[in-house]
Amino acid sequence: MKIWDSFVRGYHWLLVLAIVGLWWTAEEALMDWHMRIAFAVGALLLTRFVWAIVGSENARLRAFFRGPKEVVHHLKHLQRRDYTPTATHNPAGGWAVVLMWALLFVQVSTGLFATDEIFFSGPLASLVSSELQGQLTDLHELNFNVLLTVIGLHVFAILVYRLKGVNLLGAMLHGKRGGVSQPKLVNGGLAWALAAAIAASAYYFWW
Repeated sequence: MKIWDSFVRGYHWLLVLAIVGLWWTAEEALMDWHMRIAFAVGALLLTRFVWAIVGSENARLRAFFRGPKEVVHHLKHLQRRDYTPTATHNPAGGWAVVLMWALLFVQVSTGLFATDEIFFSGPLASLVSSELQGQLTDLHELNFNVLLTVIGLHVFAILVYRLKGVNLLGAMLHGKRGGVSQPKLVNGGLAWALAAAIAASAYYFWW
């Protein structure tokens, strides 16, 4: 049964590539490309926020926010190996998604004001003082390390679930999962069109 639309899956894997690209371009001081990739990430992130309101049933915010009792209950089932995947993120995974959204938002927004004080400044850096530029640049660098740590924990969790007999990765590749009822899906092409429009607007106004 198909559970993930094309945008949710593509968004996930494009972010993987983009984060690698952001790290590499920063390390190699390829800041023009760093900014291009950051604009693409921003467009994907904004579209994902919209999709969390109007998109597929299992991609909406209400599918992610679960109470602490549900998270604990889920982890107990996982430990006993009697957890059965559903048509959306599990209670623990939902909170992990929200955390990564928050970190990505901080990363993109601080990057708009960041500067190396020599060759590169973000497109909005001139709007704030040099002191605040420095603080936001430090936060930008610190937040990226936190983001990498959370991603590492995310990968570790996927491996733990796999060892428990739950394959989370497959559904994010082909979009299907057996033994579940199909959620109401919205055509992912609508989200791709929105992401393209946002990215094109960012490039036009700021490049």
